Amino acid sequence: MKTILVDDMILDMKLFELKCSDMADFEIVGKFTASEDALEYAKNNTVDFALLDIDMPGMNGIELAKQLRAVRPDVIIVFVTAHPKFAVDAFMMKADYMVFKPFDRDDIADVLERALLLRNRQKKRVSFHTFGRFEMLLDGRPVKFRSAKAKELMALCVYNEGRNVSIYDVINTLWEGDGLASTENTGYRRTIKELTDMLKDIGMEHIFVRERGSCRIKREAVDCDYFDFIDGKTDMYYKFQGEFMTDYSWAEAAIYKMIEKKLAHGGYTYK
Repeated sequence: MKTILVDDMILDMKLFELKCSDMADFEIVGKFTASEDALEYAKNNTVDFALLDIDMPGMNGIELAKQLRAVRPDVIIVFVTAHPKFAVDAFMMKADYMVFKPFDRDDIADVLERALLLRNRQKKRVSFHTFGRFEMLLDGRPVKFRSAKAKELMALCVYNEGRNVSIYDVINTLWEGDGLASTENTGYRRTIKELTDMLKDIGMEHIFVRERGSCRIKREAVDCDYFDFIDGKTDMYYKFQGEFMTDYSWAEAAIYKMIEKKLAHGGYTYK
């Protein structure tokens, strides 16, 4: 879990840092004595777990937590404070847990174990594998699509990372047409229905959004190796071996950018 520590008391932050180093599940990616710096980091980097002191100069921990949730809805937030009076405020903003100062190593261990439990509960039921052939899984099992075009449409939405994909882009990509032919528009409508009906059958219709003239995947509702790679998760740099959505020629353009990103990260070579 990518973890940030925010506390203006260096010693308290050091104690948590030492305990995190004993647990392989936690990677401290940032330590901050100012809330504003922590927020700026979270806007540009993945943060899974935030340990926040409440009584901070400038922006306090409660306000920081609210803004972190705005940019990272799934972030696990644990407050650290010496003042029980803040408990109500923490409860109101739906913090995941709170620990009071002074604390000892057992208290820290308890906080980290609770964070892991929360992370496990947050795991999404739907995941996408893009390194190699494209696959959608529900609870770890491959999902069968009603047609090859419906699967390709889902792949295109994943490729676009949750951004809207217009009907013209879908038709031009999946049918290699000009987006005007009536037969292609008919194919688009049929494919959209096949995809939405399949998602409804498995109870996952909430991950796919249809809007006027476009569609998209809800990025925050699914797990995906490609999304993790784009977000800079280190283990994905190792897992990516130069193959991406090999079923679809239109996805090849992303491979070169991914290779550059991987090489820039550590210069790893392919076997």
